[in-house]
Amino acid sequence: MKLLLPNDWQGVTLREYQAYIALMKEAGEKLEITTDAKITNFESECAMISLFSGGDMDEILQLDMNSHNRAYNQLGFLSQPIFGKVSTKVKVNGNRYYFEKNPRKINGGQYIALNHFLTDTDKIDANLHNLLACFAYERKWFKRTYNADKHEDVAKDLLDLPMTTVKPLTDFFLSNYQNYIKNMSLFLGVVEKGLIRQVDKLKRSYPNTDG
Repeated sequence: MKLLLPNDWQGVTLREYQAYIALMKEAGEKLEITTDAKITNFESECAMISLFSGGDMDEILQLDMNSHNRAYNQLGFLSQPIFGKVSTKVKVNGNRYYFEKNPRKINGGQYIALNHFLTDTDKIDANLHNLLACFAYERKWFKRTYNADKHEDVAKDLLDLPMTTVKPLTDFFLSNYQNYIKNMSLFLGVVEKGLIRQVDKLKRSYPNTDG
C-alpha cells in the first residue's frame, strides 16, 4: 500500500490541522483511562497516518510494522513549530482573498464576530477558520469586499489553506489586535478616571440636600 504523506507543515491544511488537534486531545483523554498505554498510543499513531494520508483506518491497521514506523516517522515534523511568511493575499479553491492586518480597519460587525470566536480560548484552534474569515475580504478585480452574510462560506473555503499561511497570518493579526485592545483599555481607563474626576467636581459644586 502506497501512502502519500506530507513532509512538512506546508503540506498540511487548516482542515487537517484542526482534525489533528482534536485527535491529540482525544488520545490524551484515552491515555488517562486506558489499561494499556502501548496499544492506545499505537492506535493514535494509526489514526494520524490515516488522517494525513487519507487512507482508510482498516487499511492502515494492515500495514506491517516497518511500513507503519516509516509512515509515522515521516510525520515527525508535527512536533516542530510552524513557520511561514505573512501573506495578505491568497488564492484558495479558485477564490481570491485579502486579509486585513490592521485591527483598526475592521468594522463593528467584524469586531463583534471576532470577539465571539475569541471568547472560548479552548476552542481557538477549532475556530481558526472563523477567525480568519473575520478579517478576510473577497478580491474581485481591484475591489475588496467583506460580506458578513458569506462568513460561513468564506470560513469553509479557508479550511483548505496551508498552515504555513494560516499560522503566521493569525499570529500577526491577533498580536496586533491584542496590542490594540490593550491600548484601547489604557485609553478608556484614562477617560474613565477623567470622568470620575469631573463627576466628583460636579458633586462638590452642588449644595448638600441630604436631610
